Amino acid sequence: MEIEFVNHASVRIAHAGTALLTDPWYAGPAFHKGWSLLHETPAAEVEALLARTTHIWISHEHPDHFSPAFFAAHGDTIKARGIKLLFQKIADQRVAGFLRAKAFDLTEMPFGTPLTAGSLTLTCLKDEFYDSALSIRAGDTHILNLNDCAIATRARAEEVRDAVGPSDILLTQFSYAAWKGGPENRAWREEAAREKLENIRLQAEVLTPSTVIPFASFVAFANTRNAYLNDAANRPSTVAAAFADAPFALQVMQPGDTFTASDAEASHAAVAFWEARADAPLDLMEYESRSPGTLREAFEGWAERVHRNNATWAMRLAQLASPIRVFQPVTIHCDDIGETFSIDIARRRFTRTEAPADLTMHSESLWFFFSNSFGFDTLTVNGCLEESRPGGFSRAARSLAIENLNNLGIRFGPGLIFERQVIGVFLERLRGVSARMRGKG
Repeated sequence: MEIEFVNHASVRIAHAGTALLTDPWYAGPAFHKGWSLLHETPAAEVEALLARTTHIWISHEHPDHFSPAFFAAHGDTIKARGIKLLFQKIADQRVAGFLRAKAFDLTEMPFGTPLTAGSLTLTCLKDEFYDSALSIRAGDTHILNLNDCAIATRARAEEVRDAVGPSDILLTQFSYAAWKGGPENRAWREEAAREKLENIRLQAEVLTPSTVIPFASFVAFANTRNAYLNDAANRPSTVAAAFADAPFALQVMQPGDTFTASDAEASHAAVAFWEARADAPLDLMEYESRSPGTLREAFEGWAERVHRNNATWAMRLAQLASPIRVFQPVTIHCDDIGETFSIDIARRRFTRTEAPADLTMHSESLWFFFSNSFGFDTLTVNGCLEESRPGGFSRAARSLAIENLNNLGIRFGPGLIFERQVIGVFLERLRGVSARMRGKG
């Protein structure tokens, strides 16, 4: 068994003639000009890597895990070499449909059901809305790839252990990866960074790995509007210091490193490699302004999708009578063009207003949100927005995040009552955001 680190959340796990590559994102931005890699992998190296790969697993749709640009650039090689793709079996068929339309050999993995892939036994586990983890058994070694999964409580870690057993090697995210409340709210980011370290500690206690490999956080917020979010992010050096006396080996890896057993010298070298990359100046991206007319046109497209996929009468009834206060009009200020807009999706209204804004963002961000069914999710991850008044983010999420549900195969209507777990997780996240925003400064 050998683990080769490639980049960010991508490793190659090889055993007895089978080589599984995970979450290939190697170049270019992600999350609408929001993120960049700390190190990009040259195309020639990617082609050489694919020559040694038999399977590719994609954990979830986020573009730092599922990169359409990767499949556009290297799709011919993947098909020519007969590389098989693996993805979770879910109601949302956007990723599966994209891959099948490009004639890739795709297998959808039912959750909790072991799948034989050459010499490997793979089990995919669902986590929260759309993420997934992968249990990989390579001979006598059990590797557990948690990538971005929110395994943050002992009960949840025990669920994972009960499903696939304790691990020998654990791969897990080590820093926060979403908006954390404005330049003045560094305290929230510091707390989020500490929570990631505590998650690793808890996961290791329950899953009992002999080695932990921190990964899936080798990125920077790289837009003029979100670069401040880097100020409290964990680095591999932070993680190494936090677990210097841990009962497991912490193996930091850099591109090209291979792991068969823990190697302290290689880990120290990798920490130095990433420290230099994190200290390097960022080439920050910027947005281009969109006119009010362009925004209105994009709004109409968004409203058409939302009303086609949900019960309009139920949205309007919820707007009037729901105790959770959903689908209320939301005000968004586009500071680059000096305009504020009221968005009432239940009644399909997009109007200029002088009312206080809930959120402030660039007009291109608002246009992107309207133009993509995953737009709100992208905004919350790339961090190119700010809350303009107390409770503004929560109000916006309760009205604008409807397509997050639709992408899970859930329609807003009477049947939503049967999706209590999904709604519960969503509301709990909003409560957490609201509490942290109240404590800012």
